[in-house]
Amino acid sequence: MEFSSTATRIADRVVLTVAGDVDLAAHARFQNDLDQSWDATCDLVIDCSRITFLDSMGLRVLVHAMQRAAANGRDIALAAPSEPVQRVLDLAGIRTLFTEIGPVPDPETDPDHAV
Repeated sequence: MEFSSTATRIADRVVLTVAGDVDLAAHARFQNDLDQSWDATCDLVIDCSRITFLDSMGLRVLVHAMQRAAANGRDIALAAPSEPVQRVLDLAGIRTLFTEIGPVPDPETDPDHAV
C-alpha cells in the first residue's frame, strides 16, 4: 500500500496520521512530513492505525521522533498501533518506550473527544 501522511493541529498537539507501507522507499518522506508538521514545541500523536508495513527505517523515524520529543520536554504517543507496528516494536524490544493510546477521534464528528 502506498505511503501517505496527514498532519492536523488539535489543541496543543500535532496529530500525524500515517497510512500504508513505511519502508525504505517511504522513510525519507515520513521523516520529511514529520519535520514539516511538528517542530517539537508541542506534543505529538502519530496515528499508526493504518500502517500496513513497518521496517527498520520506519522504526528509525519513530525512535528519532521519540528522542526529539524527550529532548524538548514533549510527549509522543502512538495511537492505535496496527499489528505490523506492534510486531516491529516488540521484535526491537522497545514497545514499552512508547506511550500507546486508543484511536484518534475525528474532531469533525466528535469535537468533544479530540485528542
